[in-house]
Amino acid sequence: MRASLRERRPASAALALVMVLGLPSITGASAAPERRVVRDAAPAPVTSETISEGDTSAPFTIKVRDRRHFLHRRLTVQPGGTGGWHTHAGEQVAIIQSGELTRFDARCVPHVYRAGDALVEPADPGDVHIGINLGKEPLVLYVVDMLPRGAPVAVAATNPGCRKLPG
Repeated sequence: MRASLRERRPASAALALVMVLGLPSITGASAAPERRVVRDAAPAPVTSETISEGDTSAPFTIKVRDRRHFLHRRLTVQPGGTGGWHTHAGEQVAIIQSGELTRFDARCVPHVYRAGDALVEPADPGDVHIGINLGKEPLVLYVVDMLPRGAPVAVAATNPGCRKLPG
């Protein structure tokens, strides 16, 4: 709401008085009550904040035929930490914010992802894998899960025979 000229005059006069008389008027040394005109401050129509970003060189396709529930998570994995062997009932997109993720597939082949890398996990019961933080600092990643309604973010699986790995 805009202030009328009549409402703005006392505020302008008070501002001029403060500028002429100096700091005592600002600090409360003045006995005159303060009168302010408050205007609504509207936010910008659209704001955007990049939370994380990453790149992947691996091709991927996400195609679903049923509804999906989206879940946006921030995961922190301490050095040596793991989520265990698992698969996904829904698609998952992850961006490594900091630290290092080593993902072992069912053939025990390691794939290392560092800060700025992104990966896409398919909704595939045959894609058994484990992610481990083998680094020396916490791993932070942002994940978007695209889940069938009621599905868990991960489905526990057994170690496919990778003897040197947990589980």
